[in-house]
Amino acid sequence: MKKPARSLACGIATVSLLGIGLSVGIAGPAGATPAAAPSWADVQAAKADQAEKQQTVDELASRLSSLQDDADAAGIVVQQAGQTYALAASKQQEAQSTLDDLTAQAKRAKTAADESAGQVAALVVELSRTGGGDLSTSMLVDSADAKDLLYQVGTMSHLSERSATVLAQAKADQKTVDSLAAQKSQAAKALTKATDATKTALDSANDTAAAANGKLAAGQEQQDEVLEQLAYLKGTTVATESAYYTEQRAKQAEAELAAQATTDDGGASSGGATTGSTTTTTTKPSTSGGGTTTTTKPSTTTTKPSTTTTKPSTTSPTTSKPATTTPVAPAKPSTPVTTTPSKPVTTTPTAPSTPSKAAGAIAYARAQLGKAYVLGGAGPNTWDCSGLVMMAYNSQGIATGGHNVVWQYNYFKSIGRLVPLSQRQAGDILFYSSNGTASGGYHDSIYTGGGMMVEAARPGVGVVERAVWTPSQLLPYVARPSGSL
Repeated sequence: MKKPARSLACGIATVSLLGIGLSVGIAGPAGATPAAAPSWADVQAAKADQAEKQQTVDELASRLSSLQDDADAAGIVVQQAGQTYALAASKQQEAQSTLDDLTAQAKRAKTAADESAGQVAALVVELSRTGGGDLSTSMLVDSADAKDLLYQVGTMSHLSERSATVLAQAKADQKTVDSLAAQKSQAAKALTKATDATKTALDSANDTAAAANGKLAAGQEQQDEVLEQLAYLKGTTVATESAYYTEQRAKQAEAELAAQATTDDGGASSGGATTGSTTTTTTKPSTSGGGTTTTTKPSTTTTKPSTTTTKPSTTSPTTSKPATTTPVAPAKPSTPVTTTPSKPVTTTPTAPSTPSKAAGAIAYARAQLGKAYVLGGAGPNTWDCSGLVMMAYNSQGIATGGHNVVWQYNYFKSIGRLVPLSQRQAGDILFYSSNGTASGGYHDSIYTGGGMMVEAARPGVGVVERAVWTPSQLLPYVARPSGSL
């Protein structure tokens, strides 16, 4: 016989482990773990009894909740390790760019120094022919190089104003060459250090992913079994259960987003009607990338109540239906990779575009569904989170600030394209942070509406469209690369 029915409250969790993105209505208090998972014998015994059947459904849903909590926690660790690698790779790219720039400058400076040294050599010849005091063409022979010649000419006591000017310019040019050579040396050392740090971060990220994948693969098998049991109890199919629970999770995610946005915006954009005046309050991203800054200006209108630009979202989930594809077998952990993120895009920021640009970016991202996650991947067949975001909007001619979560957030902040989470729209970019500020950013995705998003999740999962997970770790601002603010 089964144990007496347990008192369980309704909650939500998302199944998204190694290659599937499923969502389930969960019975169980947050963080609770069932004492024991129902076995197939329990499920079969419960099928005929309606009350026992519902209890078993609740227990299975609670089991899914526990498994998903573990999956999300493991996924966050993997994504944070990936962002650590991305930041290290970004520093390596900056070090390489600095060295390349100094090398180009040094080349130009050397050309200028050679030309000015040549003028000094010509001066020596000219002055020796016209009786130029203690200048002698023997200097050209005795000097080992241009610097030596400049030194010898500089020791002479009988130099005309013109000769002194030529010599001063040559010395300045040579000083520039020497300075750039020293800077190049330091830049080369910095590049070596950054390269070593990138390799260490990559190895660590791959190790973290490999360790997590073992746990996630086991959890995936258990989740697959639970879904089969639910389908058996209800007389449906796994695909039907997957679609239903995805929809439930998306609704819950949307409700959580609305509640979180209300909390984030609370007090930062409050205003009320006053006699004889109107107050308009606007909320803007703070310079720290996390909180809000409020400014209040008096209005000349005296008959209208105050207005606030930031309002909690009350939009109901969209009618877009989640995919009902039958879950595939768990993917095997990928082998370590050494791909380096592509260099920052330097495209000149475009003017605000039409909403169709956002739709185009979503369509591009959806076209990548099922493709693998690889650290530093930016297409066409492998992706990481910021690489997918970058290329989805690049496909629409819109720059994102480069291949890095923190870079992308700071870029959109710098061009004034951040809006409160409460005003989210399909096509906006969601940012996850470990500390509530931009500096802790570790993951981003493209919001597709109705509590759903497209993301390059992590190794073993790849690109999926799923319900927004862990809304509590989202930054209170989203980026809107396209459309009206």
